[in-house]
Amino acid sequence: RELHAHRLRLALEGVLNSARQYKHELRSLMSGASEAIVDIHDGIIVAVNPAWSALLGMEPEDDLIGQPFMDLFREADQSTLKGALVACLKDKWQDDAILPVVAYRKDETELPLELRLKRVTVDGDPAVRVIAPSDRQREQAPEDLLTQAVARDPSTGFYQRHYFVECLSARLVNPPTGGVRALAYIRPDHFARVQSDVGLLGTEALLMRLAEVVRELTQPGDLYGRFGGTMFTVLVERGTMTDVRAWAGQLCKAVANQVFEFETQSTSMSCTIGLCEIRPSERSAAERLTEAEQACRSGRDLGGNRVMLSDNTSATERVRLTDTLWVSRIRAALMQNRLRLVHQPVVGLHEEVQGVLDTRVRLIDEQGEPVLPAEFIPAAERAHLMKNIDRWVIGASFSFCVARRPNLVFIRLSRDSLLDDSLIDWIKARAQSTHLNPSKVCFQLSEELVLQQLKQSKKIAEKLREHGFLFAVDHLGLGRDSTQLLGHLPMQFAKVDGSLMQGLHRDKDLQKTVGDIAARARELNIKTIAERVENANTMAILWQLGIAFVQGNFTQTHGVVLGDAEPAERQAAG
Repeated sequence: RELHAHRLRLALEGVLNSARQYKHELRSLMSGASEAIVDIHDGIIVAVNPAWSALLGMEPEDDLIGQPFMDLFREADQSTLKGALVACLKDKWQDDAILPVVAYRKDETELPLELRLKRVTVDGDPAVRVIAPSDRQREQAPEDLLTQAVARDPSTGFYQRHYFVECLSARLVNPPTGGVRALAYIRPDHFARVQSDVGLLGTEALLMRLAEVVRELTQPGDLYGRFGGTMFTVLVERGTMTDVRAWAGQLCKAVANQVFEFETQSTSMSCTIGLCEIRPSERSAAERLTEAEQACRSGRDLGGNRVMLSDNTSATERVRLTDTLWVSRIRAALMQNRLRLVHQPVVGLHEEVQGVLDTRVRLIDEQGEPVLPAEFIPAAERAHLMKNIDRWVIGASFSFCVARRPNLVFIRLSRDSLLDDSLIDWIKARAQSTHLNPSKVCFQLSEELVLQQLKQSKKIAEKLREHGFLFAVDHLGLGRDSTQLLGHLPMQFAKVDGSLMQGLHRDKDLQKTVGDIAARARELNIKTIAERVENANTMAILWQLGIAFVQGNFTQTHGVVLGDAEPAERQAAG
C-alpha cells in the first residue's frame, strides 16, 4: 500500500512539474510574441505580454495585472466588448472574428484596435485571450508598401481619389450578391468656422478624427476614400435603402456628438451626407459620384447636418418607366418556372440551432442570370403580381421542406396575399398534398403591413395557428409602439428590423429600443431574431440585449461563430 501511494505521489509530482513547465513555456511564448496579448478572467487582467504594454505606451514594469480590462477602452465600446467576452466564454465566438474598438493609451490618447478573442484556460479557470494582431506592414514586400503609400491618404488611411474611383469602378462590374449598394458623399458643414476654432494647423487633425468616426461605422465590404480636401466618399452595401439611410443618420449623429480636440483647442462640427443608390445594372462610377455630390450640396443648402437622397434615388423617382417590361418578364418567369429560392441561415445566440432558414426569391432572367428582388418586386407590387409570386414561393418552399427536411423555414407574405381570402384554404390544401409538417413553416408579415391591416393580420395569424403553422412579424421596431404590437397577435417569432442594427454598438437609444423589444418578447414567450446583422460588434451587443437569434451577412460568412450553420445559400427549383 505504501509503495502504491509512493508511486502515485511520484506520478502526481511528475504531472505537476509538467504542468509548471508547460505554463512557463506558455508564458515565455506569450512574452516573446509580436502580437499584443492579454488574458481576462471575470473582467480582470490576469496575464499580459510586453507587446500589449508597449501598444498602450506603457513601460513593461507598469503593472496591469489585477486591473479591470474595461477601463482600457472608451465607454462607447464597453458594452460591445463585454458582450463579446461573454459570448467567447460560452464558446459562441469565432476565433477569426474581428472586433473593432478604441482603447486609451497611457497618455489618454485614443488608439483604434482590431481585436481577436479566444477562449483559454488560466490556472484551471476559463478565461478569454484578447489579441491585437501585430503590424503586418513589415512583412510586406517593398513594392506592396509603395503601392499602399501611393494609393492611400497618409492622414486618414482612406483611398485617395484616383484609387477610390478605380476600386469603385471595379466593384460595379459585378452586381451585389444581395441587398443594395449606395454611394455616400460626406462633407463637414461650416468648416471655415471649425478652422477658426482650432487654427489652420489643427484642421488636418480634426479631419483625421472625422475619418475615424466614419471608419467606426463602416462594415466589412465597405469601400471608403478621401475625395479631396474635406470630402469623403463611401461605397456601402446593406440589406435595404432603409438600412443605408439609417447608417448615414447614425454617422451624422456620431459626428454631431463628437468633441473634436487639437492641443488646447476644442470644437464641434456636423456633416451632410448625400446618398445615391446604385442599381445592379448601373456601371458608371462618375455619374453616381456626381449624383451623390449634388445631393450633398442640396443638403448643405438647406442648412446641413442631414442626409439627402439624390433625385434619382428619392421615392418620387422609384416608379419605373419600365414597369410594363417588368410585368411581362415576371409573368414569363412564372410561366416558365424561372424563379428560385435562396435561403439565409438563422443562427442562435443563446442556443444551438441548425436548419433554420429565411427564404428569399430570385428571378432568373432570359440569359440565366439571377435578378435581385429589389429589381423586380416593386414592379410586381404595383402590378398586383405578388399573390402569384407568393404562391410560387409557398409551393416551392413546401416541396423544399419535404425533400430537405429543415427544422424551420420562414416565408414572407405580401399585402396581396394578406388580403386574399382564399389563401388559407390554398395553403391547407397544398400542405396536405405534399404531406408537409406545418410546424416546419413560419409565415411572416412586416410590422408596417400589420399596423395597416391589424384586423386581417390577426385573423390570418389565428388561422395559420389553427392549421399548425407558425407566425412571425418582421421589420419590427419601426412603428410607434412595437412592444405593444407583440401582445396583439399570436406569434412565435419577432424579427427586429435590420435598420436598427446600423450603429447599434454606439447608440444607447437604439440599444434601449432593441432591448425593450427583447424583454417584452421574453415575457410573452416570443423568440426574437435580429435581421441583417453585418458585424461582430452588433452581434456582441445583441447578446447583451437578450436577442435569441440573428440572421444576416455576418452569420453567412462566419457561420460557425454561433454554432454550426447551414451553407450561406441554397437554391431549390421548387
